[in-house]
Amino acid sequence: VEERFGEQTGRCFRLSIMSAVLCFTRLRGLLPGGLVVFALQIAGAVQFQISDPVEFSKIIDTNAVFTTNATYNYQIEGAVWIPNGQFLVFSDMANNKLKKLVPPTTLSDYFLEPSGAKYNGNNLDGQERLISCESGSSGFKVVMTTNVAVGTSTGTIVSLVTSCNGLKFISPNDVYVKSDGSVWFTDTGSDSGASPGGQYQPGYYVYRFCETNGNATVVPVITNGIQRPNGICFSPDETKLYVADDGINWNKGTIMVYNVTSSNSVTGGRTNCTVSGFADGFRCDVDGRIWSTAGDGVEIFAPDGHLIGKILMGRQINNLCFGGPAYQTLFTVGQPNVCSFPVLVAGAVSVRKLAACNNGGRFLVSWPAPSTGFNLQTSDSLGAQAAWTNVTDLPQVTNGLNQLGLSTTNAAKYFRLRLN
Repeated sequence: VEERFGEQTGRCFRLSIMSAVLCFTRLRGLLPGGLVVFALQIAGAVQFQISDPVEFSKIIDTNAVFTTNATYNYQIEGAVWIPNGQFLVFSDMANNKLKKLVPPTTLSDYFLEPSGAKYNGNNLDGQERLISCESGSSGFKVVMTTNVAVGTSTGTIVSLVTSCNGLKFISPNDVYVKSDGSVWFTDTGSDSGASPGGQYQPGYYVYRFCETNGNATVVPVITNGIQRPNGICFSPDETKLYVADDGINWNKGTIMVYNVTSSNSVTGGRTNCTVSGFADGFRCDVDGRIWSTAGDGVEIFAPDGHLIGKILMGRQINNLCFGGPAYQTLFTVGQPNVCSFPVLVAGAVSVRKLAACNNGGRFLVSWPAPSTGFNLQTSDSLGAQAAWTNVTDLPQVTNGLNQLGLSTTNAAKYFRLRLN
């Protein structure tokens, strides 16, 4: 059973001229395949380029306010939302530290990294532990950081992987953790100054490993058909893997899509969409749309790859993530600004998988621990009239899962996970 939070029904799309603050123009261009109509709307400091008005209206309120939360004039990357505390963490690569933003505007140091670490891409695993790519002089690896004493260098760092087949990585860049605990990352070679060959990997690849307490076995999953992998994420149902190919000379903006089996085999590989500039970082929403950095803004693509529209921010965007209490705030980072924008759809990060089985005559439900902000609910029926109530029994945590045993009955019972 999988419960998705924040899915929205479509809303009517309306553009009107209200004042000098809000204006609307149509730009027509004859392109291969027929006439394409673009809509450009300006709402305060925000501009929107709209290619699919129906889909755009489902995900963005064109009257929404764009916020610059902080100005920080260094190379910043790897935005990730921390639900247990409700704040944003991102990498300050120039100063070898992680920064913390408590919305709306409180910016501080989060973690002072070891000398030469240079964290880049960040993500959370199912237990909400921070998984990061290191690309500094102290070693090119993927690490887990926990027990952070905020604002200090005190924390527990575990090196998860440091090499593959006896060869060093070139420069791990972006990382994504699948719900089964497997960690997938790209080795882009963008920050280390190293090149393929010799003591390093023979090329820029995509890798997978399962979390252990270090020295995990790493498997190269994509070694051909991609020149320089960068951003990476999965579709909400985890059957599709998206990987950015930015080109050997950073001259491409292609997002590739691959099929992924339940055993994590990767097949296929085709262009899903092409962004303006290059796809440094991107994430999916709960309906499978792709939200990608694209030069001076964020472009949104449908699962089939067609462009829905673009949020024009007038500045370079390096990375993004969904955050906020309902995961309906889009956070972006890019020198020199950290910004946020409310949207009408939740990020795929808001999906939690609920499993059920019969265990020795007892009904056992389980879901990732801690799943901050989620409640287990039950009902005797489904549909609009269903009365859902919170399950008050406390689960036991076993192997990273919340597990709750319930006595079996002859009556039908339904369970779901919902954000508070």
